[in-house]
Amino acid sequence: MNEHQLLCFLTVSRTLNFSAAARELYCTQPALSYQIRSLEKELDAALFRRTTTQVALTEAGRALLPHAEDIYRGILNARTAMKGFGTHHTLTLRLPPVLLQRDPIYPILMARLHAALPGYEFKVDTTPVPSSYHHMLCTEADAALYLPFGPLPPEIRCETIIGNRFYLITAPEHPFSGQSSVELSDLAGQQIFYEPLYQDMVDFAQKQPGMPYSTPVWRMVENYESVYAELLAGRGMFLCPMICPAFPAGWHIPLHLSIPDTRLLTLRDDPRPEICTLRKVFAEVYAEREKLMKAL
Repeated sequence: MNEHQLLCFLTVSRTLNFSAAARELYCTQPALSYQIRSLEKELDAALFRRTTTQVALTEAGRALLPHAEDIYRGILNARTAMKGFGTHHTLTLRLPPVLLQRDPIYPILMARLHAALPGYEFKVDTTPVPSSYHHMLCTEADAALYLPFGPLPPEIRCETIIGNRFYLITAPEHPFSGQSSVELSDLAGQQIFYEPLYQDMVDFAQKQPGMPYSTPVWRMVENYESVYAELLAGRGMFLCPMICPAFPAGWHIPLHLSIPDTRLLTLRDDPRPEICTLRKVFAEVYAEREKLMKAL
């Protein structure tokens, strides 16, 4: 058995759904099924009982599960221990696309990282963060900015970087114009535009208990420019996680949404001193963010 087979087995064991597991692993369902079949063939035992409506662990699968968890975690911990012996001077950062495209602090952050770690190259990756954070930080990235919506494994160190706030950009022609803030329960029947970057936030908002029976009409659009005329006419609002300089400050109405803070994820036991430096730079830049924003 190999590391990838173990990851596939553990993901299916947790989700009990091959389609959901394939989405988490960013692979096709046939590819996932092949990995499970290969593992079953090697072990000479069926690990899952599958019907058209249900997936369940077999007795053999239940027996394997705790050992698979221990082996897989051991492999990842071994990778962590070896990170301090690498000869490459490249650090991979997995960052959300909104940071690169909307946050004017991003160039300042990168300049500070280069100054603090001369001789290092930084590779920026905007691939979505998978649910297997530990695997990602051992094999794909050295650090990641993410909104974790659930508990993190003990191997992950997380530090709050951004206290998230959301705004609804609202033109003077809109009935909500001039309000000091908006609750989710106020948005019944309202049309809200958002960019693909914010799909996770919209999914989160739609699950909140404060959602009205007559829910808002959420419309994904390419960018705010494509619906600028609609906004000017008061026929909708635009969801944005920060003050957008393209609109007057008075058009931004705070939306009360209990969304998690954005956090910096790194391996808790990463032995490399450059990771400590990286954590410090992120913390310092985003602690100064409000002051830096005013100076831009």
